[in-house]
Amino acid sequence: MKENKFIFFILLISLSFSLKAQEKKLDIQSYLTDMQSVMFDSVQNYWINDNLLHNRVNIKYYPNEKITANLEFRNRFMWGQSIQLNPFYAQNVSVDNGIVDLSWNLLKGNSFLLNTSIDRAWVQYSQEKIDIKLGRQRINWGQTFAWNPNDIFNSSSFFDFDYTEKPGSDALRIQYYPTSTTTIDFTTKIDANEKITSALLYRFNKWKTDFQFMGGVLNQEDACVGFGWSGAIKNVSLRGEASFFQPLDNLTDTLGLGIISISADYSFKNESMLMVEAMYGNFPKISSSGFLDFYSAPSSVKNLSVTRYNFMAQYSYKFSPLLNASFATMVMPEILGFYAGPTLSYSLKENLELSVIAQVFSGEFPNALGKIARQNFYMGFLKLKGDF
Repeated sequence: MKENKFIFFILLISLSFSLKAQEKKLDIQSYLTDMQSVMFDSVQNYWINDNLLHNRVNIKYYPNEKITANLEFRNRFMWGQSIQLNPFYAQNVSVDNGIVDLSWNLLKGNSFLLNTSIDRAWVQYSQEKIDIKLGRQRINWGQTFAWNPNDIFNSSSFFDFDYTEKPGSDALRIQYYPTSTTTIDFTTKIDANEKITSALLYRFNKWKTDFQFMGGVLNQEDACVGFGWSGAIKNVSLRGEASFFQPLDNLTDTLGLGIISISADYSFKNESMLMVEAMYGNFPKISSSGFLDFYSAPSSVKNLSVTRYNFMAQYSYKFSPLLNASFATMVMPEILGFYAGPTLSYSLKENLELSVIAQVFSGEFPNALGKIARQNFYMGFLKLKGDF
């Protein structure tokens, strides 16, 4: 079995180093990153060092004008102290939330792990005003930047900057376009627990603003309704979305979950941009034990945060065509907490970029004795990325 997995990995990785297909029917794109990371809760305490070698391959095939096939996968070779210290590390990495398990640990040892996972594998048929897509795909109904109450199919973590593509879902999606500014979107997905999420979204444009309304069922457990918008007032872009979830077995109860997020962004003449965002949700009483609950991708759209009130701001500035900087911060008043994330990126040459990223978390959580205590968590990254 291990030999078969290794052969499969070699076949996948070889595609990433293939030349661009000369035929227009096939398009292959890829990138390779090497990222060194360090994390600790105090400068004086133990530092955990890790390295991640990450290769991604995106393949699209166009057999004719009506059909498109897509396959995207990532190969990750990880080594370091996190694997040594966490006996469940390999198991957690190989988790696949789809009905089809497309994640494999090909090689593993006491301090290293090689994983290959497929997060896009779909076929789309297009005919005039209709698109039908079947398979593992990204379904993005969100409007705001950090928190997306409307994104009921693919919850993801804002902090996972190395996974910009975000996870996909095993789904059937049918989109109908009555006009150039109107969309009717019906999507059904099934997860690893054989639970179905199904919803209908209607999107249209009015007063130079895009509006959307949605309704459906989440994981066969909750009825959900929601709406969202994106527009602008002069030079300020405004976005928002809200969703409400009510258990199907208790539809008459008034204690459903409501989540709303609102954001605004403004681009300055010096090519800098400021974005602010706020989210509120009547989430259950805080049960988190630390910042890992913030950092990890939420298991459901109903778990976007462990605090009811969340505020965020991000500023980005372009020093030169080669040098970019950004700074993001979050405030979580209920735990007297904050997050700070500066990033500096420099283009070494065409298709080769070097980035330095820091992530700082601080907040008050219950400790093992049930008492409230402040926790601090620091992470640093040095990332080199090449596209080919």
